[in-house]
Amino acid sequence: MGLGWLDDAAFVLGTELSLDEVLRDGVRTSVARCWVDGSTVASQGAHTVIAKCFHSKAMAHNSGGFGIVREWAGLATIPGAPQMLAADLDLGVIVMADLGEVTTLADVLGGSDPDAAVEAGRAWGRGLGATMRGADVATFRRLVRTADPQTLSAGGPASPRLPGRGASRLADLLDDGVLSEEATAEVGLFAELAGGDDAVLTQADPCPGNIVIPADAPDATFIDFEASSVHHPAVDVAHLQVPWVSCDDSGQVNGTFRDAAMAGYREVGPAVSDDMIALAATAATLQTTELSLEPLQRRDAPGRFGSGRQRLVSRWRWVADHPGRTPQLALMCGRAADLAVQEWGWPSELETVPCFAQMTRT
Repeated sequence: MGLGWLDDAAFVLGTELSLDEVLRDGVRTSVARCWVDGSTVASQGAHTVIAKCFHSKAMAHNSGGFGIVREWAGLATIPGAPQMLAADLDLGVIVMADLGEVTTLADVLGGSDPDAAVEAGRAWGRGLGATMRGADVATFRRLVRTADPQTLSAGGPASPRLPGRGASRLADLLDDGVLSEEATAEVGLFAELAGGDDAVLTQADPCPGNIVIPADAPDATFIDFEASSVHHPAVDVAHLQVPWVSCDDSGQVNGTFRDAAMAGYREVGPAVSDDMIALAATAATLQTTELSLEPLQRRDAPGRFGSGRQRLVSRWRWVADHPGRTPQLALMCGRAADLAVQEWGWPSELETVPCFAQMTRT
């Protein structure tokens, strides 16, 4: 994508900007660090800012999925988010404070210090729990409704139908034809993940590169708020138990890391049952199945810590081993994993992240 959108960002902020560094340039969004060349009043004295552009103007006011409405509302209502300095939903640009060079959980996991990774896991759990306790659900919903009066979810789960479609895709893959009555009933349980009275508001995309580990504070913070949503706490806690269950950057970690992440969460976060965590992990796995199975059958997809085929097989295995309230869907996931490994030759194990792989080799 070109960088003409930086002129829109400068217009929205009300001062001159020039490019310092492109941080991400994708089909859906672009993110850049910019110098403030004009007055720094609008940037509150800062000489650099982060500008983000959502390229599809047709989606500008669509709050049903990833988009500027959720990012704008999330930045305004979720504690610890970067300060939003200016935004224009019609132009599709947001300008926010520059956090500078930060250490993310991806950086720690890609290093060589397992003890630092365990402490970072605890900070992630604590930061997640603190976010749930402090985020302003009511204001987030009001902002979404204001920006998108036609919204059906008012900031609820972004793609609630995808897990059901993923289950149907598995039925086709396994030559079952259609979902059984039992499996269909289990898919209906995913409606509980909307949260009801238990609903919380989070950034909802806790990939390792989106989790900021502070040097001098016990709680992690987050970046990238375009998936912000209101949902049951289990939707996020599932990532702690099955690290990054719907993220392309997921890798295998050890039990010490998972225990530390869950312990950090329990210090401050709302209580969540094991059954609800398993339900959320199953829904996330089926959503990934719907989105990625077909392209992965054509070719593998590399990630920071492992390939797409490794990730999908490992998630199917986890669901199969944790049936909870969805035993029929768990059985289907187990059969899919066996098929992929035994007949397609897909890898059976997810790669261990570098900091813990060091322990395995020594």
